[in-house]
Amino acid sequence: MNERVQVRNAADPQQVRRAARKEKQLEERFSAAMRNVLATESGRLVFWELLARAGVYRSIWVMTAEIHYRAGQQDFGHMIQAEIVKASEDSYEQMVREARLRAQREANETDAAHVSRAEQGDRTNGE
Repeated sequence: MNERVQVRNAADPQQVRRAARKEKQLEERFSAAMRNVLATESGRLVFWELLARAGVYRSIWVMTAEIHYRAGQQDFGHMIQAEIVKASEDSYEQMVREARLRAQREANETDAAHVSRAEQGDRTNGE
């Protein structure tokens, strides 16, 4: 995860152990931070939107070179998704449930708006 070189001499076991320890500490801090963010509804919404924008849940297929761009976006999204699941599988599942509920609520609101407009149109047409 960390791009900074922690080992200057790979033959020195002490440097290698220190680097491994530092990497493990960083990974643990990152996972704890992910769990903290995923513990909030706002955090789950942000991650869901990032995954959706990365195209994790849609096909990348197009008949142009854009497919390569979409594949890269989706690959990055899959990496984020894996980090979320690794940090808290329960939070990922909750995020999916919340997204489904939001989508259903938005669909219901859209349907209600269309019905309302249709009813208004009926009244103006003399019914």
